[in-house]
Amino acid sequence: MFNILFKLHYYLNPGTGSLIVQLLAAGVLGGIGILIKVFWARIKAFFKGEKYVPPQPETTDPVLEENTSDE
Repeated sequence: MFNILFKLHYYLNPGTGSLIVQLLAAGVLGGIGILIKVFWARIKAFFKGEKYVPPQPETTDPVLEENTSDE
């Protein structure tokens, strides 16, 4: 179809097509891997039948602790 519309005369050899397929597969699998890594605690809690509780950040500031310990 593009050949009719734009009169393209390019050639993709099997090596180029294989490279494109590999890049797409790597992108999809890499994206799935990142999603699993980010949501691993939620996935684990789901299969254990528990409610996911996100970790709480520390409320203390190390810089303030260093300054107050000198007094």
